[in-house]
Amino acid sequence: MNSGWEVGMLLVNRAVLTKGEGTRVLEAAENRNCPVYEISRQEVGKLSDTVTSQGILAVVSMKEYLPEELWPDLSGQSLIVGLDGISDPGNVGTILRTCDWFGVDAALIESSGVELYSPKVMRSAMGSIFHLPVLPDVDLLQQVRLARKNGFQIFVTTASGESPFRGKSFPPRCMFIFGNEARGVSPEVMEEADTLVSIPKFGKAESLNVAIACGVILGGLRLRVPTG
Repeated sequence: MNSGWEVGMLLVNRAVLTKGEGTRVLEAAENRNCPVYEISRQEVGKLSDTVTSQGILAVVSMKEYLPEELWPDLSGQSLIVGLDGISDPGNVGTILRTCDWFGVDAALIESSGVELYSPKVMRSAMGSIFHLPVLPDVDLLQQVRLARKNGFQIFVTTASGESPFRGKSFPPRCMFIFGNEARGVSPEVMEEADTLVSIPKFGKAESLNVAIACGVILGGLRLRVPTG
């Protein structure tokens, strides 16, 4: 309700109406002239795909971001994340939530990746989809080349790249690419990289979950001061 997305209606179970959070949502709906309809617990169960629903549902119009409108609107200091063929919706949703936390300017999802509006992606993103510009179904290779033309340096994450945290500073415009859980980043996108980066390993684990890796890199990046 606090985003710029168009909310067509709210469907609310009576139990929600008596709770503090429910009251605040209803007040927000009233301020936006959004219709609210009361539904039974049984109706909530039929409409929701979760076993234990919170009792409030919304009908929201999908928001479309166009690639050709993205690049001209970015500021001189911008951070973009690209997802290359990530197949697990939970990972994608968690990455979007992480990107939102660390103030990423936009996320791009390659066309071979998961469906942005799948229920598991939406739940894992925990509302960040409404605050972070996300462009699904893009030709990531094409967008990487556009990023370079717009002054971005391309950082591709691998298991064997250099550490991005040991005395390294970053340019004002960065694009970080995270790849498929099993195959990594595609060779075509890999060829476009200015730098291959990895997270230093201290234990014996074979690999990191891609969403965790995204959090580690973005957290480390935000502790650095951009150059230029």
